[in-house]
Amino acid sequence: MSEKQTAEVFRTGLPAIDTAIIPEGIPMRSLNVIGGEPGTGKTLLALQMLFANASPTNRAIYFTTISEPSVKFLSYLQNFDFYDPDKMFSSIVMRDIGDDIQTKPLEEVIRTINEVIDEENARIVVIDSFKAISDIVPQADELRIFAYNLAVNLVSSMCTAFLVGEYTPKDTAEVPIFAIADGIIFLSFRAEGLNRHRYLEVHKVRGRRFFQGMHPFTIYDDGITVYPRIRTPETFVDYAVASDRVQFGLPRLDEMVDGGLPRGTATMVAGGAGTGKSLMGLHFIANGVAEGEPGAIITFQENPTQLRQIARSFGWDLAKMEKENMLAHLYQSPVEIQPDIHTELVKQAVARVGAKRVLIDSLKDLEIATPDKVRFRDYIYSLVDEFKRSGITVLFTNEIPELFGTFQISEFGISFIADNVILLRYVEMGGYMSRALSVLKVRGSQHSKEIREFTINNSGIRVAGPIDAVTGIMGGMPVLDSSVRYRDISPVGQYLLRMLSRYGASELDELHDYTGLELDVLREQLAALETRGLVINANRKNGTRYQAVL
Repeated sequence: MSEKQTAEVFRTGLPAIDTAIIPEGIPMRSLNVIGGEPGTGKTLLALQMLFANASPTNRAIYFTTISEPSVKFLSYLQNFDFYDPDKMFSSIVMRDIGDDIQTKPLEEVIRTINEVIDEENARIVVIDSFKAISDIVPQADELRIFAYNLAVNLVSSMCTAFLVGEYTPKDTAEVPIFAIADGIIFLSFRAEGLNRHRYLEVHKVRGRRFFQGMHPFTIYDDGITVYPRIRTPETFVDYAVASDRVQFGLPRLDEMVDGGLPRGTATMVAGGAGTGKSLMGLHFIANGVAEGEPGAIITFQENPTQLRQIARSFGWDLAKMEKENMLAHLYQSPVEIQPDIHTELVKQAVARVGAKRVLIDSLKDLEIATPDKVRFRDYIYSLVDEFKRSGITVLFTNEIPELFGTFQISEFGISFIADNVILLRYVEMGGYMSRALSVLKVRGSQHSKEIREFTINNSGIRVAGPIDAVTGIMGGMPVLDSSVRYRDISPVGQYLLRMLSRYGASELDELHDYTGLELDVLREQLAALETRGLVINANRKNGTRYQAVL
């Protein structure tokens, strides 16, 4: 853009509008309308733009058509961070023209506005509320002439003007001012479930391209923050694809995916509740930190305190990782999620630590929080696409509702987004519940076709060998050969099982007498057999009795 073009551009001071929504800027000396329902933030948007642009050489005037004590107005305005007392009443001037509109002819009102502009040498003008004028002057012809003359006078005064009013999109075809406006911006509320979100939409910017659609925004102490809506790139841009691998730090699992996941890919870990999806994600993040790769964790159920406690039980200190700027944790309740806003928050968290690995836990929570399933799919696709372009490896968990039998990996057409898919399942083996994992796909790479058993202990996930079964593993009820049940059991453990089978339910002292084994050895072996579901214990009135499960 040339210097001349740059000089002819008005910037709002709101980053998302200036860089993404109206990237070429609002034309200088243009007439713009800001419309919306009461409470949507019209006045706040106009004032935020004034404070961002006003200076001793670029003075601004805020005309109000509704008489309001300045003390009340300022007390409201001073709550926002953008308020600058040095600009108020010097670079920014307030004038009330409510009485003039009600008592004087419209031609004289225009003359009064022009006189104030000349007197203050203003370059930015806001009239709030312009809708109040049409309420006072209901005659369409008279109002049309007033609007046209006002527009001509504002432009001839070298001003960039914003007319604020309680307009709705349907007013664009009926209210005269819209026919001559150079720019039109609407703010609105939209009900989504039990929440109401605010949206900004640009309808027109004369001679400039702009990003169409509904863009959510929030209002906090720093004023209005707009979040451009999710969209996929308009054109494909080639990017470098890394050839190295990203490991979980679980040797047997890394072996199953041919030495690790390809860097810059997306992996879905799918499984039923409690199968270990989140834990596998923590392995993925913690191993990255250990190798010097920062990570980001995006959760919708576990808040930072809960997640730190869970991770600590497996030996990971997430608080220390965060303190060392190696980990960012973004938590937001699924009840409050707005996908466009959440996308931006995720990007900010990733950028804050320069994350190379991202865990999103889980898709099911996000799906529940997003009633519009098209928007849900767009959210996942756009986020994963951006991560891939940046060489970031992302792992997201997805819950399968079925514990056994047939299952569906994902709904609403999002499984295609995953380059790699790891499935975690419950399986019933010899009368006890176990877990199994399999790698369904690794895009562009070889991977193991084995179905392996895995367990969870105090140090996390432990992947064992393949499950020896004839059939039925994926259905959750494998047909095993008789040796599988006792695989990996020590000779001492097998001896103890035989004695329990012979004598039945026994207390610890009784087992000591039957077997001749030391009490510490007995406790260790019994604990191992309980873990495998081969022994159960019952706390009876007279003590604890152990029994073999046959």
